[in-house]
Amino acid sequence: MQHLTTRRGFIAGLGFGGVSLYGLWAAYGAAPGPLTLLGLNSHPGDDHGEAGHGTEAGHAGHGAAAHGSPADEFRRGLDEFVARYRLPDGIVHPRPLDQGHHAGHGAHNDSGPLEVYLLAEKWFYEPAHLRLDAGAAYRFRMMAADVSHGASIQFGRGGRMIRLRPNVVAEMEATFERPGSFLVYCTVYCGQAHDFMQARIDVV
Repeated sequence: MQHLTTRRGFIAGLGFGGVSLYGLWAAYGAAPGPLTLLGLNSHPGDDHGEAGHGTEAGHAGHGAAAHGSPADEFRRGLDEFVARYRLPDGIVHPRPLDQGHHAGHGAHNDSGPLEVYLLAEKWFYEPAHLRLDAGAAYRFRMMAADVSHGASIQFGRGGRMIRLRPNVVAEMEATFERPGSFLVYCTVYCGQAHDFMQARIDVV
């Protein structure tokens, strides 16, 4: 009888551990939530169907699209952002120095942070290399282009993880207090090259 008790304890422990691990994965956006598994929480364009933290593209004063999909509108903003701030070496360096010379997406506003666009797609980020100023306030506007991705933005000893879903803009405000080189990497498994999906942020 002792071996049956031990076996039951092992099975119970294994089941509890599996449920706990699933809950952790779901909390970080690496697995679909329980409502999604039951088909009660589906969202078009999201391969996992789980609701994330973000706003529909064009919402809350960011220029709602008069035509086209949220992804198309986001790509237009991204293209304008990259074209405005790209340096000769290819690095994108958003600065308030362009204030008054350009209007549209990503334009600097004295009353708020400077907008930074970041698009996640198999298996890269665009732009892949950002240069930001230490002490400046930024608002990251991020979206996944194809399937669900994640963005873990490192701050040296810590970091922030954001779930990115297709057709949904996720926003995060951040200020890098010290110069350094930091990585952005995907936190949601998205295919064979997932482990190599990275971007770089140089803070100067």
